[in-house]
Amino acid sequence: MLVSACFQNRYVQEYIANPSIPQWSVQSVLQNPTVRIEYEQAVAIGGIGECLAATSGKSWGNGPQVLPLNVDDWFFPDRITYRFKEGSLYNRRFNQRRRLKKLLSKNRKLVGDAKSSTKGDFLKYLTADEAKAIRRILGVGPGEFWRAAHGAVFLALPPELKQGELEFPL
Repeated sequence: MLVSACFQNRYVQEYIANPSIPQWSVQSVLQNPTVRIEYEQAVAIGGIGECLAATSGKSWGNGPQVLPLNVDDWFFPDRITYRFKEGSLYNRRFNQRRRLKKLLSKNRKLVGDAKSSTKGDFLKYLTADEAKAIRRILGVGPGEFWRAAHGAVFLALPPELKQGELEFPL
């Protein structure tokens, strides 16, 4: 079943047909089919053994479930491909940290500092100017910012503004 689904995947077919990717052949797919390893919050696509080994220490919720590839599952031909489900806690934390960095611009290193240190150490080494910037830009105190950087709370951050394309008549 896993091998059959692998051969039906359009990207597997492309990789086998591509001479610049010699590690992909009918024989290699028969010996080590590419599969989906699904968790509650994420999916890993690759060989069974390598995906299970790479995801064994992850806390992505219930799983793993070893499932066949879908016909349209895109994945990298030379490494494990991870996809995080839209509402996953992991994805929300990642997106919040990325947004915090963008909002703090020149003080973006504070996000990494907060994430990699204890609350006491972070507050101990935080300068008055940095604390002021956190309050001014994000509207929260340094303690709440530390919790947000750890993903313990989710802040109501301003929406990210994106420039849309306008069509102008010629």
